[in-house]
Amino acid sequence: MRNRSLLIVLISLAAGTVLASTAIRMDTPALTAAATDVVDGSVVSSTAVWTGDHRRIVTHVMVEVRDAWKGTASGRITVVQPGGELDGIGQHVSGVAPLATGDRVVLFLERTGTMHRVVGLAQGVYRVVPVQGTGELRAVPAALDGLDLVTPTGRSPEARAPVALSQLRAAVQAVR
Repeated sequence: MRNRSLLIVLISLAAGTVLASTAIRMDTPALTAAATDVVDGSVVSSTAVWTGDHRRIVTHVMVEVRDAWKGTASGRITVVQPGGELDGIGQHVSGVAPLATGDRVVLFLERTGTMHRVVGLAQGVYRVVPVQGTGELRAVPAALDGLDLVTPTGRSPEARAPVALSQLRAAVQAVR
């Protein structure tokens, strides 16, 4: 009986340390179809705030839109990300790609009122980086740490991989 109790405790401890979010696996066509807006932009600032019921923390990320590939987003938009740190309290949501001031990103977004949210959690975030020694820009998919992906029935989405920024833009515009 003692060994069985110990086993239950160990299983409970292991289960308690596994933190992940689950989402449907999405490739560029699926992200584009689900998005109201796809933008190439730069992160200007981020501010953590309490939700209206004071039960959750979200981060408002201000993004300066350089180019709208789909939709009508322009100027500065606010992207709401779950989690953040405020008043000495931190809330972490697995599968959310952090957006830091100064980052140049391509975001697949869904408009929610006056704000936006990222489609597919970290799947909807690409970081734009220069290719060393060339004038080319590359879109690098955000890491999917803490995100368990479920493949949709009857469909095998393409693998996420770094791609020339111009290629990603063309792929989005082919779907919109």
